[in-house]
Amino acid sequence: MNNCIHEKGYRNKPLTEEQKQSNREKSKIWAGVEHVFGFMEQSINGLTVKSVGIARATGIIGLINLTYNLFSV
Repeated sequence: MNNCIHEKGYRNKPLTEEQKQSNREKSKIWAGVEHVFGFMEQSINGLTVKSVGIARATGIIGLINLTYNLFSV
């Protein structure tokens, strides 16, 4: 497993250049995922699934993902 949590600087102990570079690499991955969820929250009125049963919830989530793919093309 890889640690994907950003390093944090503290007073009188700033981040080293190596830590800053590590944070930049993690941010590239993080941003791609966050944009998807941000779009779903803002444009598709959230990620709340109001259904009974895992099968129906899975189908609704699949339709939400399909909608995102249609918008992103």
